[in-house]
Amino acid sequence: MAPQPTLRPATPADITPCAAIAYAAFRPSALIRHMAPISDEVELGFWTAIVGAVFQDATNNNTHLVIAEDAASGEVLGFAKWVFVGEGDALPGIAGSAVSGLGGGGGEEVGGEGGGDVLGELVRDKELAKVYFGAQAKQHERFMGGRAHWYLELISTKPDIKGMGIGRKLVQWGVEKVDGDGVEAYLEASPQGRGLFERFGFEVLEKLVYLDGGYVECSMVRAANSKGE
Repeated sequence: MAPQPTLRPATPADITPCAAIAYAAFRPSALIRHMAPISDEVELGFWTAIVGAVFQDATNNNTHLVIAEDAASGEVLGFAKWVFVGEGDALPGIAGSAVSGLGGGGGEEVGGEGGGDVLGELVRDKELAKVYFGAQAKQHERFMGGRAHWYLELISTKPDIKGMGIGRKLVQWGVEKVDGDGVEAYLEASPQGRGLFERFGFEVLEKLVYLDGGYVECSMVRAANSKGE
């Protein structure tokens, strides 16, 4: 029987399955292949640290970690982190922390409890990582700094169960919050995710090109009360 996805808030116990999902989902990315460790075991540890960092502020009232799980088995199928940013608030995201972990200054170290300077220890191409995460932070500030908005910091679903609408449900959850607050929404889209976000009314603001065109990431915004799915 095909999984029947249902949504619920995340718990600390979800870090391990979410890390495994992110590892599998992002592994084909040319960007990740350049940045992440070579060994499978170490790369999974890399994603465990990243997801642990994403989960760190889950108790913040403005932060919402949403899990999609199979209603019958309880298997975790995907997750998303949506953050509400109030007018004038500091911008969230792992980008600033990542730059710090790589020796770029600013932000906190990336990693869950006991994770330490994870990126500094594990990233293979530190210069590429500094450029990538630094550009993410600058783009977010440039386009949304000072304005109230919702930010989709990270979303990932199991790659072996495509077509089940899991990503759509996770995006829909956030879009309903966005429309309820009457504000904009912002995200960074991989080539694989761009089409889904466009169906919900997100539009490309600018493209960032890496690896001589081998990877293109889009900064995307959804206007307040935009029409989408």
